[in-house]
Amino acid sequence: MRFLAAIALAAAALLGAEPLAPAAAGEYSYDNRPAVTFPKSNVVRVSPYPAGKRAASVWNADACWRDCTADCNWRMAACLRSNDADECRPYLDACDRSCQRSCRTRGGPLLGFLDF
Repeated sequence: MRFLAAIALAAAALLGAEPLAPAAAGEYSYDNRPAVTFPKSNVVRVSPYPAGKRAASVWNADACWRDCTADCNWRMAACLRSNDADECRPYLDACDRSCQRSCRTRGGPLLGFLDF
């Protein structure tokens, strides 16, 4: 008897969740397609695959994070030309924290938001 009740409960859960699938599919739209730039190319293309709002937010934050950390790496390399690595490290840490603050508003990383 318990077995039949478990099967009936599982069937009801599956049939009850079915109407929710089309409602969740509306999150994906062509408005949320991310821009894609391939390596060694300056041409920006729009992805043919639609993304949800959260996925688009993560994609944009990742682009922000990559650009910001590339700038920090460039500054670190410039600092290392004239200074010791231990003298440049605080500047790199401060730059990384500023990247986290600026990209976090776009859904980026949440770690390291305090100055110590």
